[in-house]
Formats: sequence, structure tokens, C-alpha cells
Amino acid sequence: MHNTRYKRASTRIAKRKKLKKYLGVFLIISIVVAILIGFVFLVRADFLQVKNFEVSGSKMIETESLKNVANDFISGNKLLFISKSNIIFLNKEKLKKTLLSQFARLEKVEINKKFFSKDVELKITERSPDFVWCAKEGECFFMTKTGFIFEKILDGQVLSGLVSFRGLLDGSPIFKNFATPEKMQNYSSFIEVLKGSGVEIYSINIESSDKAVAKTEMGDIFFSPVGKDLLLTAENTLLLINEIKNKNASARINYIDARFDNKFYYKLYP
Repeated sequence: MHNTRYKRASTRIAKRKKLKKYLGVFLIISIVVAILIGFVFLVRADFLQVKNFEVSGSKMIETESLKNVANDFISGNKLLFISKSNIIFLNKEKLKKTLLSQFARLEKVEINKKFFSKDVELKITERSPDFVWCAKEGECFFMTKTGFIFEKILDGQVLSGLVSFRGLLDGSPIFKNFATPEKMQNYSSFIEVLKGSGVEIYSINIESSDKAVAKTEMGDIFFSPVGKDLLLTAENTLLLINEIKNKNASARINYIDARFDNKFYYKLYP
């Protein structure tokens, strides 16, 4: 009899312990679920959502186009329940890469979160169209002073007297370099020295590794595209032009060949 009562008491104690265990587990699960639900509501709360994108520095790129891409970036959710528009979790680096890949004219993007107003500032820097590169087929593209080709020129766009380059590249030139920044600086020096003395260059065609042709109002100028000091080449070319004009003011130059260091050859029109 004593053993039976002991067994019953032990069973009741075991059941109570088991019940407490289940209640404990349930309580922990309930707390975790409550925290998760609270977190979901918090991260999706209106006061944490991006309200507007402010764009500064835009010159050629339409502000609305930038905003549309940015708004598309923050639409939807990540990790199932976190809104991409949450200003805290907005990934600035990914947004920057998205904008740079969508707009070839963009050179740099700075993104600043304004937590109190829930606005995001897009501070952009556009590439400068310093030159033009043209394909054999006639299509032309904007190019920076460092030789980076970034955007096709549409019909009707004004080129504002930009010097055009040809040669060296095949296929689509977008996001390619026509030449190294050092070579482009060399070409720029050549252009500026001649321009400073009234000889305007319209285009430069790299025909081969040892011949480039600069089209000018005074005739063609042949020079070496790999010449290390095109500034000196330009200065010597000007000396020759002045010498020709001093001898015959009405002389019309067909071409000047400046590819052979200090030896210059030229041909006049009859």
C-alpha cells in the first residue's frame, strides 16, 4: 500500500515537471515569436521607410530617371519580410553599383541617408564629354579626356566643336579606353598648342602604329601616335607653317609630315 501511494505521488510530480517543461518551452517560443513579430512591424514601420530621393549634381542625366532606378531598387522585400525601403537597411554600395551600371555618364555617386527626414541624397558627378570617338560605320560616342568612352551620341546632339578621334578600337566601344591617360594627355597637348596659334584640329585618325592624321583647316598633319613629346611636334609644326606662310602668304598646305623627329616634309596644293 505504501509503495502504491509513493508511485502515484511520483507520477504526479513527474507530470507536473513535464507540464512545467512544456510551459517553459511554450513561453520561450512565444517570446521569440513576439520579438520576431515586433521586429517585423518595427522594420516595416512607416517612420523608417525612405520617403524621397534627392538628386544633386545632375546636368545631362534626367533627375526623374535617376529617381526611378533608385525607387525600383528599394521596391519589394529582402529576407522575406524586411522592406528594401527601410532606410536603416538600405545598402548604399549596391544602390551605387546599380546606378553606375544603369547610367554610363555617371562617374561617381555619393549616397547620404537623412534619418530624420527619411530622405536619401544622391550626389552625382557626371563624366565630362571632352572628346568624341567615331567608328568606321559613322557612329560616334562621347569620350573623356582620359580616353574613356562612355555614351553613344544621339542624332541631333550638339558636339560643340569637340575634336573627334578614330581608330584603334573594334566592336562596341562603350566602357573601353581609346588610349591610356598619359597618351591622351600627349594628344591634348598637341591639340592645345596648335589651337593656341590658330590652327584648329577637327579630328585625329590613328591609321596605324606609326601614322596618325590630324585634320585641320590648314591641311593634314601626319604625326606618330606613339611619339613621346607631341607638344614639341606641335611647336615644330607651327614653325614650319609660319616659314611656309612667310615665303608665300597665299600658299595652301596639302599636308605636313611630322613623323620623323626633326625632319619635316610637306606638300602644297598647286
